Amino acid sequence: MSQQPSLFYHETAPVAVRIATAVGITMAGFIAGQTASASYLAIPALMEAPAPLLARQWKKLYDIGFSIGPAAYLISSSTFGWLASREPTSSSAFKLYVTAAILIPSSIPYTILLIQPTNDKLEQKVKSFANTSLTDAAVEAGVSKEETTHALVDKWATLNIGRAVISVTGTLCAAYAALSKIDVRGFSSVGLGSGANRLG
Repeated sequence: MSQQPSLFYHETAPVAVRIATAVGITMAGFIAGQTASASYLAIPALMEAPAPLLARQWKKLYDIGFSIGPAAYLISSSTFGWLASREPTSSSAFKLYVTAAILIPSSIPYTILLIQPTNDKLEQKVKSFANTSLTDAAVEAGVSKEETTHALVDKWATLNIGRAVISVTGTLCAAYAALSKIDVRGFSSVGLGSGANRLG
């Protein structure tokens, strides 16, 4: 009964490629994690606050994300584009890197088209509560349920999950592209000769 040869992994990529791969995947993963954590961790905790405080906390969360996001999108997308340019256009790695390079920054048009209207309403809430006590729980007494700060923040968190899905998908594409570059060889394919064999 024949046995399958043991496998080992042999990485031959240049140092620049390895560094670019690590930076690109790390930045994409950071974007995905930061975006998902806003919806799954931060917002549920913030929703316990009264409307004026919630609006201010959402604004702080939004500003932090906005200060980090564009640079992270640019770094990861341009890195994946560069990695794709080094691959044969017919290879799966090329297609995966191109997909990642397109997906990661596509969160920007997604935000403009789907989330920006909610952002605008929440920004207006922040301004309207500027001179309101942060603990005033009755400040939105006459506001329709769909237009309350809590409803808008909840909607924002739901839409934001879409951005997280986009970023996670891009990250996975890039990671798979990087893994597809690792050569897998069996020990049986490696010639190990004795001294007599080397002498012919």
